[in-house]
Order: sequence, then structure tokens, then C-alpha cells
Amino acid sequence: MVYTTSDYFPFLARQFHRETEWNEYNAYSTFCRTSKVILDFTIPYGLSVSTGRNVGSNLSSQLVFSMVPSSASSIGYLAASRPLFAITPAPVGNSLRVKSTAVSATLADQTQSDILSNPRAGECDSKLARHQRIQDVLDSQSLLQNIRAGVWKCSWRPVSSGAQQQDYTGDYLAVAQLYPSLATITGSYLVRRSATAELAISGVSVAGSQQDLQLIVQHATNQRRWSSEATYGTNGHMLGLRGQYNFGEAETPEPQLGEDASGRLSMGGEVYFGAQEASGGMSVGARYRYDRPLLLELACVANPIMGHVSLAWTQQLRTHACAAARYDFNAFSLSSELAVGVEWQMDENSILKARWSDSQGLRCLVDTRLNNMVFSMGLDLGAGAGTGADAAAAPAGIKRFVRSFGLQFQWFL
Repeated sequence: MVYTTSDYFPFLARQFHRETEWNEYNAYSTFCRTSKVILDFTIPYGLSVSTGRNVGSNLSSQLVFSMVPSSASSIGYLAASRPLFAITPAPVGNSLRVKSTAVSATLADQTQSDILSNPRAGECDSKLARHQRIQDVLDSQSLLQNIRAGVWKCSWRPVSSGAQQQDYTGDYLAVAQLYPSLATITGSYLVRRSATAELAISGVSVAGSQQDLQLIVQHATNQRRWSSEATYGTNGHMLGLRGQYNFGEAETPEPQLGEDASGRLSMGGEVYFGAQEASGGMSVGARYRYDRPLLLELACVANPIMGHVSLAWTQQLRTHACAAARYDFNAFSLSSELAVGVEWQMDENSILKARWSDSQGLRCLVDTRLNNMVFSMGLDLGAGAGTGADAAAAPAGIKRFVRSFGLQFQWFL
């Protein structure tokens, strides 16, 4: 079943990695995440209302009430070894203040003008690290930007340059989600085994006459120069290995803010094998990324066995706008797909996403923040009708153009 999920728990998981200085983007599994966020975003499904709040400093809860479809309602809890973001309203214009241990109390209490006029606040060890801390505080003024901002607005080097990395061994994050009407429980557990290694276990358990339990275990290593991932899934007894290597310097020494920096080339690949079906596959990829003054990323991923090649391009047009394009081609079937998209942060409270592909049509998503609520509206338009029961139930005039429409309300308490 396809249903809308809340952004609260994924947001806290990203903040956990940010707190523990784990680079999510230095992995082959996220090789093309920058373009996918713009081109493959999901829209709300039906009508849903969700709330997320901090029960304690290390415990958060989430409730999702789905009106259409009603079976998607859920309740969940998240526990972490360290305090994560606590979102509370603040009387500073129309913005919210997000309190985090990642930003010191002295730096967090400063106004935006104070930070910009005194970039040495927080005593960072380098200009790059200081710039990142300034950006962290500026980002924390907007709840919407923390929840919905694209990957292109995030730093791909979260570890402070020149600073000794802390040892986060033993830090953990545990999440459990219950779907009563589906008799299903989902859960995830992340634990840092060392400063550069992480173990992740996730699973889905379905009760009833046909009980089912599926687990995925992944061990990841994250170095500045290289990364690796080993994954095993009980569904089909699938085993996979991924790796990525980064060429060039890991850090640009003492760059001036706004100064051009050299790009970085990364290459990676994966192999996987399913024992149940006795089948396997592989893929290889190359990516070039240039961060300043505006982001530019080119990526190519090829699967020789399936004959599939994917070329992706992402370009930041200005400070608050980014565009992406992707061309997929299969050498065996000679089929292809072209997709283009754009993400535009219109102001502090609104983000617009739009994408078009020659096979799936036009998809639009608008996110708007009102105080401590995020309202999302999505629309999927296509030249063809929908499929299945949805297509049969749709009026003839709408059936041709509207594939799906959804509304989502998220409160952060």
C-alpha cells in the first residue's frame, strides 16, 4: 500500500547523523540523491494529519491520522542516545527557533545580524567550519527549511575541517512505528560501532494468519577518502556490497567565504546476489561535484547486466533555486526516459517543487509553513489515466489528466 508518511522521524534521523558527524552523502547508496530529491519527490497520498513532539530530551513521539485511506494511520516513538532538535515557537518575526546541541547556547541566542557581523562566534577551528556553523544557525530559524530543504542546500562535508573528530561509539537511534489497522510494525535501530562505522537494522513484522517478518542488516564504513556498505536482507536472502572512492583533497584548506573551490570526483560500484532466485547484478558509477559558488553535480550510473545507463545533471541556479535533469536509456529494449525538475524556495515559508517526464507527466508539490505547522499539497498530472480502481472511479474528464491529489498537515509540538 502507498501512503503518506510524516517528515518528523526522517528529519530526526538526519539530525542524529548530523550530531554524530556522519556524512550521509558519502556513500554509493546515496550516489545520486541530489538529483533524486528534485526529480523523484513524492506527493501526499489522500488526506492525512500528523503531529510530532519531544516527549523528553531523548524521546520523541509521532501520530499520523490518515483520513484517506484510513488504514494508513499510525503511532510511533523514537529514542536516541543524545538530545536532538526540540522545536518550539519563538517570538522572532514569523520564524521558529530550533534548539540543538549542535549549536552552542551563545551562538544560538545571537540574532542573524550578530552572526553575520561576527563570523568568529563559536570559535571554529577554520573558516569552512565557521561558515558551516553560521549556516546551521541561519537554517535553524526556519522550520520548513530544516524539514523540506533539498540536499543541494546541505553541506556534503559535515566534519569540521581542522578539528579532531569525536568518538561516537555506542550512540544509537531506535524507531518503532505501529499501524493498527494493518497489524504491522516497522522499526529501525542505528548504532555507531566506531567513529567511522555504523550498524543499521530495520524490519517489518506483519501479524495475522500469514505472519511475516522481514529484516535488513547493513554495516557501513564512512571515511573521508572512501566508504563501504555490506547489506543482507531476509527477503530473497539478498546480499549486497557497495563501495565508493573519492579522488582529490578531502578538504579545501582555509577557503575564503564565497571563493571558488575545486570540485571532487567520486567513483563507486555495487554487486548483489539473491540466493532464493539465484540471480544477481552489479552497477558502476562516476560523479563530479563542484560546491562553490553555486553547486554543480554530474553523475553517471550504469548497469551492464541490465543494459541500463542513467545520466543526471544538477545545477544550482541561484541561492534559493536548483534544477536537475536525468536521461535513462536501456540498450536492450531501446527504451528511454527524460525527466527535468526544479526546486525553488520562494521565501522562508514556502517551497515549490515541479518535475516533468515524458513517461509520467507533470508532478507538483507546494510546502508552506504556518507557525509550527507544515502544509503540503501535491498534484500529479499526466496525459494518461490512472490505473486500477482509482482510474475506474475517476470522472471521465478528470481521468485523462489527474492521476492523484493529496493534502498533508504536519504539526510539530
